[in-house]
Amino acid sequence: MTDDRSARWVDLEQRYPRSPIHASLGLTLEVVAPGEALIHYDGTPGAANTLGNPSGALLAAMVDSAVMQAVLTRLEPDDRTTTLELKINYLRGSAPGGTLVARGELEHLGRSTAVGIARIADAGGKVVAVGTVTASIRRA
Repeated sequence: MTDDRSARWVDLEQRYPRSPIHASLGLTLEVVAPGEALIHYDGTPGAANTLGNPSGALLAAMVDSAVMQAVLTRLEPDDRTTTLELKINYLRGSAPGGTLVARGELEHLGRSTAVGIARIADAGGKVVAVGTVTASIRRA
């Protein structure tokens, strides 16, 4: 990786596990392309409900994180973001235990706001939730 943007993505991926919430939920980041990021859930039992399935709160956190990281791939290192709105649709009564992947994609990037969509799939590729996030952007 030789260009600055690729170096920025590596920095995002390396800083992500230092976030206490992401680490405690068993989440890791993979930057795919400008405006696109994957959040991987490793099956950490502490993020499961009493039935052993990933909790709805975990899925919401994954949607939020996938979109916000996708936004960050298109910003400068000193720019800041905050979630303004989060909407999630749970498509299955429960997500089976095990790993999940949220794919966050940026739909709109403006000067002060961004909007993105994330889809969460189980290990078999079935989509279990879809959500949208609106982010506030504070440029450096």
